[in-house]
Amino acid sequence: MKKYVKVLVATGLSAGVLLGTVATSNAVDGTAQAAKEMKKPYYSYKGVFNHKSNDALKDKYFYQALKADNFKYEGLKVGESTKADMEKAWGKDVKSDGVEGGITYYTQNGVILGFDANDKLVDLALRVNEIKDNEKDIKAHVNSEGFYDAGMTQVSFFPGDVIVITAKDRVAQQ
Repeated sequence: MKKYVKVLVATGLSAGVLLGTVATSNAVDGTAQAAKEMKKPYYSYKGVFNHKSNDALKDKYFYQALKADNFKYEGLKVGESTKADMEKAWGKDVKSDGVEGGITYYTQNGVILGFDANDKLVDLALRVNEIKDNEKDIKAHVNSEGFYDAGMTQVSFFPGDVIVITAKDRVAQQ
């Protein structure tokens, strides 16, 4: 009888060790997989956007970054950057284009930035009307709705005119 108990205990221990090792290795693999999945596509653009030979609209990574809510223009990101960040990127001498619905707008190089009452960047409009083949390029990459619902932003495409990135928590005043 003692032999059977020893065999059962030994079998139970070895099975426990084996299952524990498998569970641990799966947990490690899951963590590694999660780390791989966390990497989001990004796209950063500096300089004049709305010019004839701009190839950004042909680049699939541009659209992937917009869809993943990970696009920056001159280091500025909608929903995160502030007016102070704009002043670092564009200089302090940028003049306001006006206020509409409580959003203050600034324009430079065909890009329009809008800041709310808390000086948070809530609108970014990229003019595309000068870019060669902009309508064809946008339609080749964007769904028929011309709209992305990203994490913190919404992106609207208007081929021939503009791409607008708006913070979801944007609050305009009447």
